[in-house]
Parts: sequence; structure tokens; C-alpha cells
Amino acid sequence: MYPFFWEEVFGYNIAMYDLLITLGILGLLIYVSRRFDGSDGYLRKNSNRLLMYIAISLGVALATSYLFDGLFHSIAEGEATFGTITFIGGLMGGLASFILLVKFAYNAEDKNMLKILNTVIVGVVLAHAFGRIGCFLAGCCYGIPTESFLGIDFHAGLSEGTVLPTNLYESLFLFGLFAALNLIKKFKNREFSVYLIAYGSFRFLLEFIRGDNRGSLFGFIQTAYNTYPTPSQYLSLIMIGVGVYILIKFQSNKQVKSITEKSV
Repeated sequence: MYPFFWEEVFGYNIAMYDLLITLGILGLLIYVSRRFDGSDGYLRKNSNRLLMYIAISLGVALATSYLFDGLFHSIAEGEATFGTITFIGGLMGGLASFILLVKFAYNAEDKNMLKILNTVIVGVVLAHAFGRIGCFLAGCCYGIPTESFLGIDFHAGLSEGTVLPTNLYESLFLFGLFAALNLIKKFKNREFSVYLIAYGSFRFLLEFIRGDNRGSLFGFIQTAYNTYPTPSQYLSLIMIGVGVYILIKFQSNKQVKSITEKSV
């Protein structure tokens, strides 16, 4: 599509994927910072500390996205194969890093892990939405070949001919999810669990029309384009399971609190 912002200048190209990822991360930090200082009511020094943990966790996320994807492709190829990244692998590594940092390094009185994650994950959705536009412009994360009017010839990346623009579908879904998490009152204080269930479900289904090399992990259904379940489908099921567990636990705790308050 449009992989570079401009042609080579002084021996360097600005990749549109890198530019969109950068915009997405800036959007994440601005959104989370404003929400921490605003509706969440954190002191500025505590907000800054949490933002620092986010920055560290983004670095961890990049490393784990590289390692997870390399592992899946190495299994598929039968030899060490690294070089690309996978979002869900990065998400899991980044979240694990952030949770550990908050649990062991954040000692403020206002520490509420789920409340913090509810805010951070909405920012992640925004960053991811921009990132998928970057994928669309770079021609990666594309879908299966099609001759329908929905097909796009990227003229970039590894796709051949017209394919489904699954990267664009995902971006539109994520922007819609970002709006829903901010506007739908029933999602308030449930953003993290709603995200895990909603994105996990969407991604599980989207994998069936992804056409790029997904790697392999206990796949047993072979098609012309992929082996299913794909690694991302297994990880999506884990996301859904965790999301349902948190949602049920949150509802249970809310009911117990309501009964306790009525009995006092």
C-alpha cells in the first residue's frame, strides 16, 4: 500500500508502520495520563510512576512479541526462525511485566490493580487500533486471497494478488471497542474483562480469514492457507477464559459488598 512516509532521504526511510505505532503509543500515554489524573483521581506523582511502569512494560512487550512469534514459526519450520512479532504475545508479556511492577514496586495507598488495569487496557486498545493501520499501510497481517470487491492488492509485504484486508477490519473493530469502553455505562469498571472477552472472541474468528504465516502450535486442521487452531487462537481462548473469570469474580464481589452494606 504505502509502506514509507517518504522515499529515502539522507539514507533513511520513515516506515509508516513505525510512524503509526509511535502515534498509537503517544495516544495510549496521553489517554491513560488524563484518566489517571482525572476520573481515577490519582496524585500526579503516582500517575507518573504508573506511566513509567507502562513505558518499561512496552519494552518487555516488544521482546515477548518477538520471542512468541519466533517460537511459533520455529515450531512450524522445524528450525530457529525469528524476525517478526505477534501482538498477543507482546500483550501477555507486557501485562505480566506491568502487573508485577505494580504489585511489588507501587506502594501507594490508592493501589487497586483492577482499577489500574481498567484504565491501561483502554489505552492499549487505542494504540493497537493505530498499529493495525500501520499494518494495513505496510501490507502485513493480511487475509486470505479473494476475488470479491472486498479484496485489496497491497503491492507491498508478502501478499500476492487481492486479499482480504484483515488488518483494516481489526483496526475498525478496535476503534469501535475503544469508543464502547468509554461510552457504554455497563462497561464502566469492567473494561479489562470486557476487552479480554471481546478482543479474544474477535481475534479467534479473524484468524480463520488471515492469510499470512501464523506459525504453528498443536495445529491439527490443515488448509491451503493455515493450520488450525493457530497459536493466536489458543492465546485468544486463554484471554476469553481469564476475562470471564474476572467478570464473574467482580460480579460476585459486588454482590457480597451490596449484601454487607444492606445488613449494616
